[in-house]
Amino acid sequence: MFYSDNIRTIVDKLNESFFVPDIQRSYVWLQNPKEKRIENLFDSLMRGYPIGSFLFWNLKRSDIETDNSDKEAEEGKLNFQLYKFIENYDVRKSHNEKINLSQVKSDDLHIVLDGQQRLTSLYIGLRGSRTLKRPYSRKNDASQYEEKFLYLNLLHSPSDDNPDDCYQFEFKTPIEAQQVTEEQLWFRINTVNNWETEEDVEAYCDKYHYGRSIERLLKKLFFVLSKGQNLSYYEEKEKSIDKVLKIFIRVNSGGMQLSYSDLLMSLLTATFKSEIRDKMERVVDKFRDDGFGCIGRDQILKTCLMMSECNHVFKLSNFSKANIRKIESHWDAIIEYLNVAVNLLASFGYRHQLSSGYIACVIAYYLFIENCSKPSKEDKAAISIFVRIAQIRSFYSTGLDGKLSKTKELMALSENFSEFLQKAYSSFENFRITTEYLDWAIDNVRYGSSAVLPLLQSLYPNLNYGTTSFHIDHVYPRAKFNSSNPKFPLEYIGKENCLFNLQVLEGVQNEEKSDKDPEQWISEEFPNDEDRIDYLCDNYIPIDFVLNWENLSSFEYERKKLMLKKLQHSFGLLSEE
Repeated sequence: MFYSDNIRTIVDKLNESFFVPDIQRSYVWLQNPKEKRIENLFDSLMRGYPIGSFLFWNLKRSDIETDNSDKEAEEGKLNFQLYKFIENYDVRKSHNEKINLSQVKSDDLHIVLDGQQRLTSLYIGLRGSRTLKRPYSRKNDASQYEEKFLYLNLLHSPSDDNPDDCYQFEFKTPIEAQQVTEEQLWFRINTVNNWETEEDVEAYCDKYHYGRSIERLLKKLFFVLSKGQNLSYYEEKEKSIDKVLKIFIRVNSGGMQLSYSDLLMSLLTATFKSEIRDKMERVVDKFRDDGFGCIGRDQILKTCLMMSECNHVFKLSNFSKANIRKIESHWDAIIEYLNVAVNLLASFGYRHQLSSGYIACVIAYYLFIENCSKPSKEDKAAISIFVRIAQIRSFYSTGLDGKLSKTKELMALSENFSEFLQKAYSSFENFRITTEYLDWAIDNVRYGSSAVLPLLQSLYPNLNYGTTSFHIDHVYPRAKFNSSNPKFPLEYIGKENCLFNLQVLEGVQNEEKSDKDPEQWISEEFPNDEDRIDYLCDNYIPIDFVLNWENLSSFEYERKKLMLKKLQHSFGLLSEE
């Protein structure tokens, strides 16, 4: 059922009976303060523009599980964690504060399923403040952080004829707000909380000797925030978490995309004895900073289920209290083996290159069941091949749960990773690398594809990707694949990123090469015949070949043949001669 109310009435109830569930993401409207999203929200209210409806879930406090014991939830109880709205935003501590439900006085609760960003922004503007770091200053210098409050310039009213002319809402320090000019007189928005009637507004204006135009502006602000029925909301009252989740995902699909794991994380937060939400955020942030942003909450939750020997499908029933307790008991080991897997992947050269975080999950699961934090040389070699095949074939991008089930089954039957790799190769048709596939890949895999790196690694197997930075380089510079190059054969337009034109160079060497033609660069980089021959052999180019633009077609033909032969050797399709 739809309802409406004024803003102050709702804001006054935030953190009294209105709360944020863990299913919601963090507050983001102040991550880029230059966008002025809070200021624009208040401007929209003053102009009478719609700010969208809200979705609340009406529950009784007794509907929610508060017992954190090991026993299963009581019949009919809901198991999730609630958080407070942010009133005073501080960029140094921008996460919502967890609440203890037993300390909430109200028995009628309103769980905000849609509208957290807008309500938090109204709360900050009407009741709180925001603290940000001054631009270009040091993060660890406390003096460089400023607490500011929302103000309105009383000497400016926008023209109705100019849609770009706005009410001047700005965040300022109290000292900044004291600077009065002929065009600026700043009014602190939270002063409205002291007014109950229009007479209070008139008394305020009389006290400061404000004229009629300012009085009219303040009366409008008071009406918009305290009297107008300008906040519309739908209230869901059915106590079905599955139904609410479907509503939640649907209404949020136009904004920040949400998934089942958001609710599942809420269940973990409610049941874990430790602060799992903070731990999860730290782990995800670390993997992202290490160059593995594809290992997020979903991948970690899936790994948690796998390592706890629970059904790894994302269903509410698989996150029962008993299973969550298993996850908590294994948490340290789960993160330890995920870290080992990530370090392995980094040593293979996959920072910022891994196409699926589930590849890391599979490696971590194997290390976990083998109780192996330092994999052997043989296991490392087999894991490296596994990663290349999984990446080339995009193996863990579709049919995920079925593939993970089969992966776990094959690992249980294998003595080591090499044996698992052989079983996977014979069990999964779309995990196999064939000559036909390699022939297709050489023609169709392009620079930027997730398959490029593992294919090139198979062509350049002796490079140490863990200690040296390597770049994927174009043999013939891609900047010259156009008609402005008088020597360029026009039939090759659009082929600059094909595999036949790619090689691997050390980062510094690639930067020095820049857009030089291959013959010019080779003659400068390898001035004697022996070094030139070594370069050509290492890069699958015939030793008597001249790399000029006129020979581009022959270069493609000859290099494809040599590359295919090496790839066949690498994937065991052709015996070494």
